[in-house]
Amino acid sequence: MRIYYKKETNLTRDLESTQDITLYKKPGWLENIGFKTIIYPDIYFHTGVINNFSKTLIQNSKITIVNSSILQDILVETLNIDKDKVKVIFPAVEIVDFKKKEIKKPFYQTHSIDKDKKIIYFTAKNFKKSGFENYCDILTKIERTNYKAVITITEDSEKIYVQDVLAQYKLEDDVLIVEEEIFEIADIFLLPTTYSNFSINILKAMASKCVAFVPENNYAVELVDVFSIMKEKNDLNTAYKIDMVLRINSELKKIQKNNYNLAKKLDFSYQKRKLDQIIKELE
Repeated sequence: MRIYYKKETNLTRDLESTQDITLYKKPGWLENIGFKTIIYPDIYFHTGVINNFSKTLIQNSKITIVNSSILQDILVETLNIDKDKVKVIFPAVEIVDFKKKEIKKPFYQTHSIDKDKKIIYFTAKNFKKSGFENYCDILTKIERTNYKAVITITEDSEKIYVQDVLAQYKLEDDVLIVEEEIFEIADIFLLPTTYSNFSINILKAMASKCVAFVPENNYAVELVDVFSIMKEKNDLNTAYKIDMVLRINSELKKIQKNNYNLAKKLDFSYQKRKLDQIIKELE
């Protein structure tokens, strides 16, 4: 079986270790001048932008695997291909059973956070494109006070930008900056991103029993509760919705539980079952 992927994952690693796999190589000059036949992949794992190279692979591979139904529909419509040629396997995250209340305690003690406050969390690889400014803007519009804003910065290059934005919104003393990810400690994950590619952080948040807000332009939107869908990155209703779940704890817990239960289904065994079925259909 011939496959191609841009980014190695647990799924591609497992496939290569359990199947007789040949990796597709980009055509050389012999193929390009017609002296040698191009043999396209049986399975192409598509991620990232849709450029001329990926279009060629999508159109010529037997099966293209994508990580969302939204992207599947986009490829079918824009490239005019049969929907059966594009299969969806959602991303997967490791799921652990935990009690959020217990995990919160040491973090709250270390940072002197009142035990009754909820955490509104933000982290990303690219703060600017992932909507940090909109995150801050939304914070200023929240009327409730029973929360603490926390962000994780893993890249030193982001720190100057973050400090400038916090100063712009006068939030320097209100937003706690930490170096480690705290999805399991957080209650609400707010990602007003401009990226359309599926945000794995949304799935991490759901698996960590968070309410996860994301704009409808991001492919991860099809997994979140309809309540948490932002019409756009600066959706004026978002602050109102956050106020509501901060006020009504039962509603917060209901969405958190539903998100967790859905994320539990999207583990590696789910991905493996989906891929095995696709391979079986190709035989």
